[in-house]
Order: sequence, then structure tokens, then C-alpha cells
Amino acid sequence: MAKNTKELDEISTTDKLKASKALKDAGFRVELNGSGVPTVVCVNVDEMDKQLVKMKKVLKELRYIGSFGIRGPRKSDNILSEEASSDAAKDTDALGEESALDPEILTA
Repeated sequence: MAKNTKELDEISTTDKLKASKALKDAGFRVELNGSGVPTVVCVNVDEMDKQLVKMKKVLKELRYIGSFGIRGPRKSDNILSEEASSDAAKDTDALGEESALDPEILTA
């Protein structure tokens, strides 16, 4: 019984794309960086350990042995929780209505 093992150099882009799609389907936020390594972006740095365990489980089911990554949010990612984004949307709507009604706000 010969095992079908792949060396790290033999991992194709297709395998990385399959891993990325599987992680997305599992509910993770995934990005492929410049080298094509699937990287999960966590909303909260405190939950990275939990996310890592879940990621490994998903990738193990795929028999993916290539590189993968996990990172916390950057300031430029604009990742907000659902509550924060809905609150921000409400604030923007309220500000937009006020500024349309009050010309002094526009000049201030």
C-alpha cells in the first residue's frame, strides 16, 4: 500500500485554492497573499487560538499539507463586528439626514 504523499514543493495552486474555498465555506475570512498561501483573518486577536484549531481540522479533512496562515485584523482591513457595522450605518444615516436638513452643519 503506497501512500500518496506530496512534498511541499509539489503542492499546486489548485490545492491552495481548494483549501481557501474550504475555509471560506467553513465560515472563515480568507485571503490569498502574494505567494498564494491561504490566510485566515480573525476579527478578534483573542480568538486566534480557537480559530487555529478549527482551521487545522478543516485542512486535515482535505489532507492539505501545505502552508497556511492566520493573522489578526489590520487597521486597513475595516473589519467590524456586525453590531458595530450596523451602528455605524445608523450613525451615518442620521448624520446624512441632519446635514441635508441643516445647512450650518455643512459649513462647520
